[in-house]
Formats: sequence, structure tokens, C-alpha cells
Amino acid sequence: MRRVPAPGTRAAAQRDTQRPATPATAPTGFRPDIEGLRAVAVLSVMAYHAGLPFVPGGFSGVDVFFVLSGFLITGQLLKEVRSTGTVDLPAFYGRRFKRLLPAATLVLAFTAVASWLLLPSTRWREMWGDVAASALYVVNWRLADRSTDYLAEDSQPSPVQHYWSLAVEEQFYLLWPLVLLGVAMVVRRQRTRLGPTAVGGLLLIGLPSFAWSLWATAHTPESAYFVTTTRLWELVVGAVVACGAGFWPRLRRPAASGLVLLGVVLVLAGFFLVTPATPWPGSAALLPTLGTAMVVAGGVSGGGVLLAGLRSAPMVWVGGLSYSLYLWHWPLVVLVDQGLFDGDAPLWATLLAVLVAVPAAWAGHRLVENPVRFAPAFKRTRNALLLGAGLTGVTAAAALVAIGSQRTEPAVDLTVGHHGAEQLLPDPGAGTVPADVEPVVRPEAFAADPASITPAPTTAVEDVPPTHARGCHVTQESPDPVECRFGDPEGDVVVAVAGDSKADQWLPALDDWARRRGYLVVSYTKSSCTWADAPLTQHKGYASCMAWGAGVRERLTALEPDVLVVSGGAHVAFAGGETREYGVEPLVAGYERNWRPLAERGTRVVALLDVPVPPTKVYECVAEHRQDVTACDWPAAEGKGSPPLRGAVDRVEDATVVDLNDFLCPEGTCRAVVGGVLTYRQGAHVTASWVRSMQKVLDARFDAALEGHVPARGGEAGGGEG
Repeated sequence: MRRVPAPGTRAAAQRDTQRPATPATAPTGFRPDIEGLRAVAVLSVMAYHAGLPFVPGGFSGVDVFFVLSGFLITGQLLKEVRSTGTVDLPAFYGRRFKRLLPAATLVLAFTAVASWLLLPSTRWREMWGDVAASALYVVNWRLADRSTDYLAEDSQPSPVQHYWSLAVEEQFYLLWPLVLLGVAMVVRRQRTRLGPTAVGGLLLIGLPSFAWSLWATAHTPESAYFVTTTRLWELVVGAVVACGAGFWPRLRRPAASGLVLLGVVLVLAGFFLVTPATPWPGSAALLPTLGTAMVVAGGVSGGGVLLAGLRSAPMVWVGGLSYSLYLWHWPLVVLVDQGLFDGDAPLWATLLAVLVAVPAAWAGHRLVENPVRFAPAFKRTRNALLLGAGLTGVTAAAALVAIGSQRTEPAVDLTVGHHGAEQLLPDPGAGTVPADVEPVVRPEAFAADPASITPAPTTAVEDVPPTHARGCHVTQESPDPVECRFGDPEGDVVVAVAGDSKADQWLPALDDWARRRGYLVVSYTKSSCTWADAPLTQHKGYASCMAWGAGVRERLTALEPDVLVVSGGAHVAFAGGETREYGVEPLVAGYERNWRPLAERGTRVVALLDVPVPPTKVYECVAEHRQDVTACDWPAAEGKGSPPLRGAVDRVEDATVVDLNDFLCPEGTCRAVVGGVLTYRQGAHVTASWVRSMQKVLDARFDAALEGHVPARGGEAGGGEG
């Protein structure tokens, strides 16, 4: 997943440069160089999101915003503490509400309506949930959870994903004023100096956050990008600069100008040297954060061409619009990309979307932001707070109502009649079938009643195995194997299942098959982690996968299962050494290294071949072609096969293959809907409903694969819960 694209740029954009305190104790007054920095930050993010290749680290513009926001807000708060001895929290939040919420709410409303018009209906539920979370300023946590969620592994960027940085800032604004209240009390009672004492309070926030950022970026990188705890230190950096406001004017002009030069170099290094593959945030985020801090500090008394450029009229104008530009550009890019070009927009289209954001931002700024912000009615704190509560509450409530009102289609009872793969059996009513049964193509099996497709396309991603509700399927971030048991808990034949989500998806049918035969199933599955002793990714690596695989190897060695069922979606792996060669062979060898020791001790290894990979999102296609779902069928030859699994079977004695794809792709055509059952959910995963409809075929072929290796036990094919 690309450096979570949506992230990007806006945070500080929103922060208006406040009126100064005194020259020696607070950030100077209106700082045109800070507006220029905002312009640089927002332009870098817009360029990155448009897809311009020469700004690979443009997403770091959001880090620039974080520092600026921490600096400006802390300057305001320190000024208030010096003037009144405390912080008026209601007034503070009232100012934040009327500054930020009108524009943010306008863009949320526009995005919700435009998404409803342009995006597939399968996206609406998730999108409205994102809108509600954005309105409540918790969307960063929602995105962090989604980034590690197997069910969302093929999800596209949300059109409101960029609100994550707004959420981080607002959460900082909940915490920092409260800490500063405590600082003010200490200053009054101990008669200490406000600046140094405030720095002490900031360090209590910033140092743990930076330490956590380093750890989380290394160990849980996907969620680390979004969570507040890894980002607080960046706002703290700006806040510390504000606490030193009395010192920066005393810098000699050459020293201040040198500080600005070094700062600009660091910020630009973040834009042009950092790439989406760089672990972020963490130590690399020091480039834009420290660089921004240097420019802000040196800009008080420095000079030279760099500051002149930042203070120029065009840069100040763009900086003044930066909050609105940040809000508008990303939804426009996403809607053009996903709504008009099915996720494959050319560069000219995304550039055009970014350009359209300029007049949209200008209009929003002139017609909504400023009129509300400076309206006499909202000068009263009470009214400003009511405005904030109203906008937030109405937006979140409307989104939640939209979720609840989305048409829910009743699921078909698959235990009544014959559905899915059963309609391709020679005799759908037969209790059992032979292992060599072949599908019978009946045209009526592929013509679906639009109102009775199961699962409904809008909820297909939720039609998953029971392992998810039970916490059995390990996320990408965790290195620890989780063992879950299915089948007959008292069974004397042990069937182990190991692999990624492609193995996990068959557990509903394997559970039923094993239970009726008195077998115990022990599962070990992990997201995007095929159980092979080979690295599946290059450069960044997938350390938790290798650690998980080693842990599973230890457990299976101790377990000595009678049967090992392996499946996986990986098609290549990387070899060791400096060349980092990749291909099928390293993966085949990795499978062999894991299987052979078990096979030599008597374990029957069964490779369950992966399903073909569809060229499009099948459930989205079906949602758009309900009247003719065959429009979503596709040639099996276009999907990747399972050469690594077959290759490993050829090398390991007592290993065999089970292939169930002939019913999914009869006569070489993979079907989107069979017997009223939707076959695919997200990515290349089949629905749990399809898996259950394959019960009779799976029973027969697994029985044949184990014949002569485990005690033969009958059992009518059933429709267990899985």
C-alpha cells in the first residue's frame, strides 16, 4: 500500500497567524514567511497527490503543517497565560470551531454527495463512516485500524482520508491546553518562568511520543502513519520554538539567515529525497520538522533571498488559502481517479483536479470561511461553541443516518434448496459426489435475481470466515501465531491449516468436513503471509511474517499433525543475498523447506490451490451490473495460477494437490455469480457463502487426497456454520 496517499497536507494550513503578544515574549506578529511555508507545504502535498514523480516525499508537507500549528497555537496560549494567568478553554475551543469547522463541514458535505453520485454503491457505507469519523475528529484512528485490517486490504483511499491530520491536531488541542493550565498553576505557585516550565510540560508529551514513533514506525508502520501518539512530538517541536520566542530575536542576522538556509534544505530534502518506501514518521520525519522549526526560528530576524521568496505576495496568497486548498484538492483527486477513471486516472486528469481545487478553495474561503469566522454573532464564545457542536453533530448524524438507511438486502438461506456451486453438480440433490465430479454448465445458474444475490454486493466484504470474529487471523503487524481449533475438538486425527487469507477463506468448509469425520482442525493464518520459508517482500521486508512463519514451524513440529493443508496467494518470493533476486523458484524452495520435515515424519501435505485473481473488483462490478451479472465474468486464463504450490508438491514426497477452481471457472470462464451466490469479495478472496456451497465437492476431494493416509470416515455433506 502506497504511503497512505490521502495523508498529506493540511494541518497547519488551517492555523491562522494570530496577532502577536509582545515582541520579546511571543511569536512576532503576522509572519508572511510562515504563510510562505504553508504555501510550500500545501503545494508539495498537492503535487504528490497529483502523482508528479519528482516530489516523491511531498507527503511530508503535512509534517511542516504540524510544526507550524504547534508553534502558532502555543504562541496564542502563552500570550493568554501571560495576560490572564490561565487559559479560557471555552473561548479557545470557540475560536477553533469557527476557524476550522465551516470549511471542513462544507467539504465533507460536498464529498459525501459527490461520492454518492460518482463512486460505486459498494463504497458508500465505508465512505459515510469516514465522513462521520472526520466530523468527530477521530478518523485517524479509524484509518489506522483499517490499515491493518485484512478486510480492507484492497480498499482504495477514502475521499476524506486527508482529514486524519486535522484529527491529530484537534486531539493535540484537547491535550496541550490542559497541560498548559497545569503549567500556569505551577508558575503561579512556584514563581517559575513560564517559557521553561512550558517546555518541561511539552517534553512530557513530546519525548514519549517521539520514542513511540520510532518503535511503532519500525514495528507497526501502517498504523503508525495515522495515530496521534506517533505525531504529537511534531506539534511539540513547533510549540517549543514558540516557548523560545524571547530568544530568537536576539540571533544575529547572519546566524538567523544560516538557520533559515539549513531549515529550507532539510524541508526540501524531505520533499525530494524521501520516498513512499521510507518508514514514516520516525527518525526520517526529523527532516521536515526540524527544518520547519529552523525556518520559523530564524525567520524572526533573518533575511536573504529565501525569506524574501517565502514572504513574496504569491506565496503569501497561496499560504492564506492553504487550509482550503488542503481540504478541497484531495477529494477532487480521488473522485476524478476513482469515479471517472476507475482508479487509473492519467496524470493530466489528476493535475486538472488539483487545479480545480484552487477556485474551489478561493470560493470556500471567501464565501464560507471568512464570513463565519468574522461574523459578529460568533464573537460570543457561547455562539461559537454552539456553532461547532451543531456542525459536528449534524454532519456526523447525517452520515450515520445514511449508513442506517442504506438498503439492506435479505440474505438467502443457503441451507434451503440448492445454491452456488451445487447448481453445477450433475445431481444437485445428491448427498455426496465423487472426487472426479465435473461441473455441468447450466445457463440458468449464472442468471441471478438482482434482489437475491448472496451476499449482497454492498456487504460482500463482510462475508468472511469465523476466524475474524474469533481473532484467529493474525494481522500484518503481529509476529505471534494464534492457534484456533475447528472441527471435532475430541478428534484423534489432527489437520493443521497454515497460510495467509487464501488458506483462511476455506475454513468454513474445512470445519464442517472435519467435524463430520471426527477430525480436529488447528489453524494458523496471517494476513498476506504465505507459510513459506522465504521473504515475500523486498527492501522494507515483512519481518513479522518471517517471525510468524518461524513460530508456526515450531508449533507444527511439536504438534506432528496427520495432515497439513497449505494455501497461499503469493506468486513470487525473494532470494537471499545482495542480488535480492525474486521469482517463483525462491517461493517453491521456501515451501519445500517448511513441508519436507513434516512430510518425512508422516504428515500428509495437501496444497489447496489458490483461486484465480480477477482483473477487477467483482463485487463492485456486480453492484453496477445487477441486471446482467454475466458482464462481470472473465477468462480464467487472465488470472494467476498456483505454480509455486504445484512446484513444491512435485518436490515433496507424500504431498498432493486439491484443486477446486473448476467449479469457480467452469469451461474456462470465471463466474461472478453462480446459483445466486456472489463468488468473490475483496481482492481475490472468495466469499464464505461460496465456500459453503462448495462443501460437497470439497468433502469428496479432500477425502480422496487423504485416502490411505488417515482413517476413512464417512459423513453426509452438511451445511454447518463454519
